[in-house]
Amino acid sequence: MSRNGFSVSDVTLVAQAQRGDQSAFGELASRHSARIYGVSFKMLRNREDAEDNLQNALFKAHRKINQFEGKSRFSTWLTRIAINEAMMMLRKRAAELAVPHISVDLMKCEPEVEIPISDSKADPERACIARELATKAFRQLKPSLSTTFILHKAEGWTHPELARTMGADTSAIKSRIFRARARLRQELALLTQAPSMGLQT
Repeated sequence: MSRNGFSVSDVTLVAQAQRGDQSAFGELASRHSARIYGVSFKMLRNREDAEDNLQNALFKAHRKINQFEGKSRFSTWLTRIAINEAMMMLRKRAAELAVPHISVDLMKCEPEVEIPISDSKADPERACIARELATKAFRQLKPSLSTTFILHKAEGWTHPELARTMGADTSAIKSRIFRARARLRQELALLTQAPSMGLQT
């Protein structure tokens, strides 16, 4: 990519965009749109939703461009915005998509957590309570942990993919997943022991 025949770095384009140069932001958007669409599609698995998410991410990045401090690469910052926007879409589907997948994976990974609300017969009421418990536990996670956990467990992202996208090394990604799982285990244990749940009927 170049402007006026000269190659221009993201750093320069960001500085120009922060001074109000709309064409500079337009070039940033053009330069990174394919990557953001790819991330969005991998999370949302739907072309229309991925396109909407790309536009939402670019709109938010344009609106918040002056908040970018250059502590990471612009591409990393933009990708994080796209992931957050996609996460909001996924949360809207939570009852049907994200939460059941997460709760199932969690039970497989953490067999020592005994959830008294599950039985061999698919009781719709108990299944609904299980989803509610998983949702409540999940909401206690920090955004960095919840995002990493959902992308890894529910969306199938590998540790290297997460590391590249989030600007971290694989050991940090593994640590986030471990901490997210441990926190979810703790929260689920507390919730299922709460007498107010009224499970003994």
